[in-house]
Amino acid sequence: MGDARGHLSRALAIAQELPQHEFLFIGGEKVQVLKERGYRVEEVPMISTIVRNNRVDFAATLAHGLMVLGRLGPAIKKVMRLIKEYDPHLIISDYEFVTPRAAKLMGRPCISLGNEHLFTQCVYDPPPGQRLSRYLTCFSVRHLFSAASHYLIPSFHPLPPVDRALTEVFPPLIKPKVWAYQPTQGDHALVYLRGYNYNMLIKLLMGRRRKFVIYGLGERPPQGNLYFKKTTENNFLADLASCLYVITHGGHSLISEALYLGKPILCHPVHFLYEQFFNAYFLTKSGFGQYFWDNPCPENLIDSFEACLGQYQTRIKQYNFLGNKQITAKIEELIRS
Repeated sequence: MGDARGHLSRALAIAQELPQHEFLFIGGEKVQVLKERGYRVEEVPMISTIVRNNRVDFAATLAHGLMVLGRLGPAIKKVMRLIKEYDPHLIISDYEFVTPRAAKLMGRPCISLGNEHLFTQCVYDPPPGQRLSRYLTCFSVRHLFSAASHYLIPSFHPLPPVDRALTEVFPPLIKPKVWAYQPTQGDHALVYLRGYNYNMLIKLLMGRRRKFVIYGLGERPPQGNLYFKKTTENNFLADLASCLYVITHGGHSLISEALYLGKPILCHPVHFLYEQFFNAYFLTKSGFGQYFWDNPCPENLIDSFEACLGQYQTRIKQYNFLGNKQITAKIEELIRS
């Protein structure tokens, strides 16, 4: 799945952790950037979620889904041909529709990664509210993205599996490039929110003594204490590693990277994207930060969050947020068996 950076980050982390193996990547949208890293990539259509103004755009998502729907049958047949030609020792899906079905039709096992499998493969008390969003998301995960034979779930919040023979939960997958940065505690906060209407947040942050480095609006002149940067990986990771805390949506990958670097998180999940609400809720429940849902934001939001930074930092230090070695060791075991 190439509609968000998290899927690519996990896939690349696996490949870079196992350089002795040969990889063939199958996917759409941003997956093509892996060609630049020397990997073989075969393109197939992917079901994506369209986000605008901090909420899921249902009309655009449905239109995209209907457009892709007629291409999924030929895509499955294409992947079946690729599996026969490539004859892999292991098939790994990162929470997508096509590959597990192609593998199943060929009688081949398929491992699925993706923290979204927590919703249906693990035991937990669901977050309060969001019933319709939770129902639609769990229905989608169960019926569209659960055709794999086994599940390896990276998560910053460990949950017990329903069936331990089919499912294992690990600490997050962190891309190796993040490891190169030694975390420091600067005075600035990093802001990144995908598909977000920034006007409300900018009014809340403007005029404060703290510097806020904002990604997602492109490079533009500073506005007082607000600094707008073009999103490049090196700039972003440098600011992430040196910030005091992070303001972001509920995306699993950035939350995991921030926690790995010891950064508390103030989370504003995208409306009607249950995965993000789920992540934000358990982030707060774990004591790693807090989330806000109101629009407009409470005026004392930043002050109340910053007052608890010491508690969040202490809590974060008590956990392991790097599961790369554990997950790839399990993959090696599955290849051998």
